[in-house]
Amino acid sequence: MSGEQQTPGRARPARKSAIDIRALLTNRKYIKETSYLLPRWAKIRVLTMMEHLRRDRTDPRRIGGEETSGPLPEMTGAELVREINWRIGTLPPQDAEAISRLLHRLTRGRAARRIRQDRGVVPAAPITGRAGR
Repeated sequence: MSGEQQTPGRARPARKSAIDIRALLTNRKYIKETSYLLPRWAKIRVLTMMEHLRRDRTDPRRIGGEETSGPLPEMTGAELVREINWRIGTLPPQDAEAISRLLHRLTRGRAARRIRQDRGVVPAAPITGRAGR
């Protein structure tokens, strides 16, 4: 008797084409909440990555990552967040995971600084202005 036979009532291994909806929704929520708090340059980076991933997936003429369109138009921070949130609804699982990893890398340094500030290792902010005189 071989170990490859399936016994009745046993769960089958997940297919590779199955989508983990919980992970997708968690990643989308993380992107939405985190991108709101990012500085403008990081929002631009997230939106640019979303555009590149979408273009790679939809445009078969793109060869070797060559650029087919210009840079993003000039936008305010609120417009960037609105654009990111608009694209989140159609973000496939693999793109959502890639964007989440990028956001984690972008915010990792900030979180470490915040933890050090809470512990009193690093001063919260330099004292500037006339209040001390």
